[in-house]
Amino acid sequence: FNQLAVKEEEIEIFNFTCSNENNENVFIIDLERYKDKSRKHDTTFDGYGNKVAAEKFKQMLQKIESLPEVENYSLLEGVPGGWSALYNNYIVDSTMRADNKRTSTTIKYYRCYETENSDLFATYGIVDAHTNKIIEKENGNNFVYISESLAKKLFDTENVIGKKIEVEIESRRDIDSYRPQYTVKGVFKDIQVHTFNDPEAFAIFTDELPYYAPDFLLALYNLNIKVKKGTNKAKFERKFRDEIMPTLRGGNIYCHKITSHAEKIKQIEKENGITNKYRKNVILSSFALLCALLGIIGTFWVRAVARRQEIGIMQSMGATRTTILGQFVGEAAILATIAFVFAALLLIQYVYMNGFAEPIGFHGNNMKPISKTLAWHNKPVPHFMIVSMISYLLVTFISIIGAAIPVASTVKKEPADALREE
Repeated sequence: FNQLAVKEEEIEIFNFTCSNENNENVFIIDLERYKDKSRKHDTTFDGYGNKVAAEKFKQMLQKIESLPEVENYSLLEGVPGGWSALYNNYIVDSTMRADNKRTSTTIKYYRCYETENSDLFATYGIVDAHTNKIIEKENGNNFVYISESLAKKLFDTENVIGKKIEVEIESRRDIDSYRPQYTVKGVFKDIQVHTFNDPEAFAIFTDELPYYAPDFLLALYNLNIKVKKGTNKAKFERKFRDEIMPTLRGGNIYCHKITSHAEKIKQIEKENGITNKYRKNVILSSFALLCALLGIIGTFWVRAVARRQEIGIMQSMGATRTTILGQFVGEAAILATIAFVFAALLLIQYVYMNGFAEPIGFHGNNMKPISKTLAWHNKPVPHFMIVSMISYLLVTFISIIGAAIPVASTVKKEPADALREE
């Protein structure tokens, strides 16, 4: 076979969350290891390949499986700087492409360790790209599931079931290099891993849980559990934290804390500065709109007072309060539209001159327009149109409110009152 090389310069492991409607019943349990100096640390569970520790860990999982509220669970390597951080180079060699070309790209991946009864795809509702049904996982070692966009990027097709991916890992710390092979077992629809990212290309590597692994490796896993529909989630979380968690221990591994999927997303957004960014933008936008509203109210207050004679004549000719109010509001909307058109022309020029219309990004060893990798709503043209339309509606609404308030208070009930003041 000719081979396709895919290179990742820096390994990244991410907490896996999946932003779709299937995850409202998911909880994430952080596993920890008792420190060597802790009074709870038991040295009989130390050592690589410790069968006693492996059996205890297996019993801990079985306790979680037996809970009547639990529907599915999975084990994911989810801590930044975990086992894979030992390696600085990640090369994927795949089977021959249809166009017989080699390519290079950056990939993001997650590693999942499956037991006989665990199921990542059922836990997170990850669906097959072709059948639109939840992927049926297979037990075994060295399997990989890839997103549809990654399948197209690697193989130039989505029909990749059964193809081989060979991974060459260049090691650090005097650990020998090795080249494990993974068989593609499924292609899933692109999913949005985090709320602040677009749906993206990534791979999920699955292996059977290595019960022989040392406990410091097991402590890198996140235990993700999905409770059955109809379960009182708040009650289950309290029960698990207060009653079940203290009884769960697998050797020197224990359950540190339980967090709902929604709360985990909030934590990730906060850690990445997304929450503060949203708050800042909302505060600044609200302040700008308030200033605009006050300015418009002042302007139309002066206009309404200056045109009281006109208003009185209109009333004497039979114009209703609503008609007069509608005229001023219409003027405000027209003025806002004219102002927005001129502002939009300046914005378009600014976007074009600064290169934002087609920013260039690095993708592997190639430079591509970054818009090629974005969701449709984040591509330059639709993004500009959507933001502009929302801004126009807000400005128009503020203008209408700013015009209506002073005019409504200026229009007298009787036209003679307005004319008398003139």
